[in-house]
Amino acid sequence: MILEFLTAIVLAVAGGAAGAAIINGINERKMHKLARQDAKEDKEALDTEKRLKVIEEKTDAQSEALKFILYDRIRYLGQAYIAESEIDFDDRRILNDMHRSYHNGLGGNGDLDKLMEAVNDLPLKSR
Repeated sequence: MILEFLTAIVLAVAGGAAGAAIINGINERKMHKLARQDAKEDKEALDTEKRLKVIEEKTDAQSEALKFILYDRIRYLGQAYIAESEIDFDDRRILNDMHRSYHNGLGGNGDLDKLMEAVNDLPLKSR
């Protein structure tokens, strides 16, 4: 709307060919500015995609590391409780919570299920 108004004024003041040249110059300047802005936005989008990919890869690696740490800790504690032939109620609850996080949250493969069955079958320590 404003561009049309300016176009009409320039054409009225400057006349045919000169006015058209001015309008073309304004349009070219505007198109150049828009093209630069689009190029900048495209570059930012690519940079964002690269950053997201790096974050995703790091998150996956951290999840795998946490899974192995939990696996090792659950295995160690489970074997220790089995060697003691009894377990405290809170220790059993915590170990089961760790196993649930390992198995369900991190996608553990079920290798610890038999160990956890044996731990859950242990008698509770009397207080």
